[in-house]
Amino acid sequence: MNLKTAHIPHTAMTKFALLTLLTLGTVISVPSQAATLTAEQQRVVKSHFDKLAQSHQVAEQRLTEQLDQEFTRQLAQEEHQLMRQTCPKYGMTFDISKNACLRS
Repeated sequence: MNLKTAHIPHTAMTKFALLTLLTLGTVISVPSQAATLTAEQQRVVKSHFDKLAQSHQVAEQRLTEQLDQEFTRQLAQEEHQLMRQTCPKYGMTFDISKNACLRS
């Protein structure tokens, strides 16, 4: 297969790039016109956003509670592990129910 490349003059490329930029700039800068909402439509939109905000708040609170529970669980687990290692160093045993080292 014999491929040939076409050499485009530098001025043609410059003109093409300028035309492309001008076209894109025009498309981007054309203001869009949105129809104004009626009072009923505004009420519906506000109601929708209120429900979204409430749903977001509930989800955020639920996630915070889950993270707090997981953190508390991990903290207790690590604390018990530390005490199981520390108590024997002092000739004691760790009692999980009292969360303390007890003399043997």
